[in-house]
Amino acid sequence: MLIVLLAALALRAQTKYATYWVAPSMAKGMAEKLCFDSLLIVDYENLVNNRDELVEIKRLNPSIKMLLYFNPIETWEKTLNNRPLANTLRTQIPKQYFLKRSDKKPVVFWKGMNMLNMSDNCPEVNGKKFNEYYAQWLLAEPLSDPLVDGCFADNGTSTISWIDPLIDSDNNGRADSQTELDASWQKGMTKFFSLIRQAKGKDYIIITNKGEKFFFFVNNGVMVEKFPNDYLGSTRAGGWYQCIENARRSGPYTIFQVDFNHLEFGLASSLLLDNVYICLGQNMQISEKLRIPTGKPLGKMYKKGNIYCRDYELVLIEVNPEKKIGKIIPKDLAKVASH
Repeated sequence: MLIVLLAALALRAQTKYATYWVAPSMAKGMAEKLCFDSLLIVDYENLVNNRDELVEIKRLNPSIKMLLYFNPIETWEKTLNNRPLANTLRTQIPKQYFLKRSDKKPVVFWKGMNMLNMSDNCPEVNGKKFNEYYAQWLLAEPLSDPLVDGCFADNGTSTISWIDPLIDSDNNGRADSQTELDASWQKGMTKFFSLIRQAKGKDYIIITNKGEKFFFFVNNGVMVEKFPNDYLGSTRAGGWYQCIENARRSGPYTIFQVDFNHLEFGLASSLLLDNVYICLGQNMQISEKLRIPTGKPLGKMYKKGNIYCRDYELVLIEVNPEKKIGKIIPKDLAKVASH
């Protein structure tokens, strides 16, 4: 019965929904809630903590794409009871792989975590740099699970100099120049993602967070975190135009992540394009009562004055990026408003 309901919902709505589950575990019975979306990003610890729920999600919705969440550039500062995979990795990582400052202090981005040296400058241990070491660990451990359709890398940033001016990626006791550090970081990250792509093949889904364009050649989409954000290039309308442009050029699994206050704006913006999923915060779903059936698109995005529009079978999409307003107007109401 549930599969029939899922099929019926798919016929009614064109909107692509995703869930961003970054908690290391989920309660028993969550499968029946999380199976409704077409894309599920789930922290890799859930494979150990509650794999039965993931198996049930796939049983209830065989077409769902399940991607494992991991952070390629940070590890937890201490071992945690509910993170067995991260704890194992933490105890195995050679100390030479941790990113240091010129004063030998650890580089910290997120409180409670230590940064890892994904740059091409990283010292080798047993003939491997950290990007090779971690790619091989992921491929041998969580990404080898047959439940998995892809992976989600947070953070998938191509630059790192903005975090700390004293980063010393080659451990020579001197702070790196910003230009050289970022070039080395991008080269190291490129190698990391390329190793996963080569091992898993062209059909494997890779999504990177930050919405950047630098890894378009190797990923299948990006997450635009806290849409719209203003650090991808142009800051006009809070970065909306740049976010839309990057998303337009990105792959088929691109995501706009929004908070609840900007849900309709983000949802309407996602419907201007064909390749964008919408997700709400972290460990949350967009409730069924907020999911408006749209039908199929009747054309591409077009502009009417300051408003960006798109027609669907059942609704009209209107987005005013300057005012941060998005509307999804049922066609019967749109007809009334036009008279």
